[in-house]
Amino acid sequence: MNHKIMKWHEKDKLESDFLSAGLRVYVIGHENGRFEGKWNGIWNLPLKIADGVNFGVLMDDEASINWLPDFCKGFTFGGDIERTFEIGELSIHQCGFVPKLKEGVCWIFRIKNRTDKKITFKFIANPVTNLEWELKQTGDIWKERKYLGTYDERRKMILMRHHKKPNWLMLFGSNHEPEYVCCDVANVNECRAEDGFPGPLDHCIGSSLLVYKIDIDSEDTVEIRFALAGGDATFNLLVDEYEELIGSTEKLLDETKKSYIDYIQNTLNFKSGIKHIDDAFMRSNIGMLLLKHYQHGYGLGFMAGLPHFPIYFGRDTAWTIFGSNCIGDFLSSQCALALLARFQAKTDGEDAVKVPFYRGEIPHEIRMDGTIYYYSVDATPLFVIALYDYYRWSGDKIFVRYLYDNMTRALGWCLKADRDGDGLIEHGPEGFLVDTQWMDTYFRGKSGVDVQAIFGHAFLCGAEIAGEFGDYERRDTYMKRYNELKTLITERYWDESKGFLYDTIQPDGTLKKDMTVNAVIPVFFDLVEPEKADRILAWMESDDFTTPWGVRTRAKSDPEYDGNSYQKGGVWPFVTGWVAYSEFARGNFQEGYQKIRQMTEMQRFSRIYWKEVLPGDTQPESTEEEGPAGCFIQAWSATIYLYSIVRGLLGVVPHAPKRV
Repeated sequence: MNHKIMKWHEKDKLESDFLSAGLRVYVIGHENGRFEGKWNGIWNLPLKIADGVNFGVLMDDEASINWLPDFCKGFTFGGDIERTFEIGELSIHQCGFVPKLKEGVCWIFRIKNRTDKKITFKFIANPVTNLEWELKQTGDIWKERKYLGTYDERRKMILMRHHKKPNWLMLFGSNHEPEYVCCDVANVNECRAEDGFPGPLDHCIGSSLLVYKIDIDSEDTVEIRFALAGGDATFNLLVDEYEELIGSTEKLLDETKKSYIDYIQNTLNFKSGIKHIDDAFMRSNIGMLLLKHYQHGYGLGFMAGLPHFPIYFGRDTAWTIFGSNCIGDFLSSQCALALLARFQAKTDGEDAVKVPFYRGEIPHEIRMDGTIYYYSVDATPLFVIALYDYYRWSGDKIFVRYLYDNMTRALGWCLKADRDGDGLIEHGPEGFLVDTQWMDTYFRGKSGVDVQAIFGHAFLCGAEIAGEFGDYERRDTYMKRYNELKTLITERYWDESKGFLYDTIQPDGTLKKDMTVNAVIPVFFDLVEPEKADRILAWMESDDFTTPWGVRTRAKSDPEYDGNSYQKGGVWPFVTGWVAYSEFARGNFQEGYQKIRQMTEMQRFSRIYWKEVLPGDTQPESTEEEGPAGCFIQAWSATIYLYSIVRGLLGVVPHAPKRV
């Protein structure tokens, strides 16, 4: 494959958010190298290590520092980040990258003198330490910045540690000897030509300045490397990590690029000849790669989205596996499924905030600080669906056998989910969420239509797997429950006058007639008759739901519609993908293709990634109004696009077990 097509380039609007990530550490900043923003910085979960590292140039005849982001001329991503800067007669090329399994970040600068005479200047590095527990980023009410800092002359690095927690460390330095270092800088422009070191017991605020004198002859180039290591780890481990980062930078860069290229080449490649569709496919694939995360003691999984959800969500992971399966990234699917199985509830109990969980339940949240929360009604059945989807694509009967016990426990939990004996699945508020299905910002209890469809399909998937292993009693039990739920969806939720499905049945038994996108889930999982499916999709195609950039979560005519809300009218790539695949599955090629094109519009508004949610009324690119809150990169938004292309547009039907 031509390696050029695996890169993307930007030359304008370089303030967009950008993510660079290995499997351990990730960096959020702007394309131009700026780090401004509450959630931006360098992370090694569950800690934030630094708010950023600012680089600049101070010419001998100038009073203020020229910060590089102000002079950025171009940005390229191809596994590493490459930026070009022009300051006067200096041409600066920056390469930044996060090694795959290291606990740090590397930068390589190549600075060229384009004049016919020697130039002398100062190169500035300003690491801003912020050793903070990840959860504290959710609010700025109280922040403590007290660090103990020093400079290690032999290693040419500064060392900052938390004043109370000696294992919370940040190390930063270069392969060059600095002219001077200031370890505690309130104003970077006031630190001039003198070392500033706090005493061994004196607290500092974390902003440091390392100043390097650079001489470059005419038309010559100088290289300078930097490395940052940090996290919650022992002193010796992080020192070793730092020394490898600074001593083997080029080798690590080659490994990082190779890992990126190997991933792209070893997963499904797709070329339609339509640039927007092909670009969105490639960037969806890369978005999944960037959200892969390995946490020691947990394993490899997918973070749900950044910056707000650096968490292994059970629900999100299952939907994300649909994407990794259909592009052939089976190892990631295996790891993510095994991670969920590892934290499946082994017995009944209560979590840290006294919310009950029950044997067989798949967690809602697996947080990087060790906290596990359950209380999700759909994570458990979605685990079964994702496992079966993996089996259909991979034919890997051994791995499915390995998790068969987990599957039966999950479906045992599902069989008990009808709490009031009416045949339907119940859900309601537990933990700190208003409700426990995917629309968790408002109450949809007691029995959402999408929840019935997800459980119904999970029972069908479980029956198929049980039959593969000759477990016919369980197969028959699961099939019976599948047929019951399939029948009840039509009997209890269908509104013949509207040609639509009611959104939910309330605790008092009354039907709630909200017009929401959840009605398409029974179509997605093939649980309603063709004529009813077509009537539901006709609503989705109408202006009530569809915008030029995707599908609203709620009909515009609904009394509770709000186009700027998170889940009551905002446009989600995720739900647009539901509709796209459902159209293709019903044989509506033109309508499915139209939804694919709308999804590429969403991706274009995001420039690089798939956002979580966009406004429902105003086209995102044509307004400066604030849209619904959400992540700038979201896993299931990317993977539902991949799924819609492969399963929908291309019509690929997985049946690997029949071939293996």
